[in-house]
Amino acid sequence: RPSMSTLKVTNIQATGETASRAVSGVAAAWVSFVTSTTTTINDSQGVSGLVDNGTGDTTVNLTTNMSSTNYMFMGSLGWNATAAANARTVYQTARSVSSSRSRTYYTDVSSTNPTDSDYNGVSIYGDLA
Repeated sequence: RPSMSTLKVTNIQATGETASRAVSGVAAAWVSFVTSTTTTINDSQGVSGLVDNGTGDTTVNLTTNMSSTNYMFMGSLGWNATAAANARTVYQTARSVSSSRSRTYYTDVSSTNPTDSDYNGVSIYGDLA
């Protein structure tokens, strides 16, 4: 088994890119997941798992703790077959250094309802512990 080492850098540049970027601008964790059938991770980095807390309510557990709860959360919500014509909203409802909880809603003229979705995404930006 190869040993792991730590590479310390200020900026990174991927092969084939012409620009570099600050390491602090790279997501500490991200996840693409489905909640419309069963809660399933499509792909992720820095995420140890998901918790389905109910319709439109998901907690993302992080592999490595953040240094504080002052990190930035970004959520995205995609298509849902039962609410295809409605606007969708995702927002963070709770955060700790080890997880981020969010709710997803679809909105129509008469109401706002929690909903599960076919395409969900969460990114966490900030310093790791």
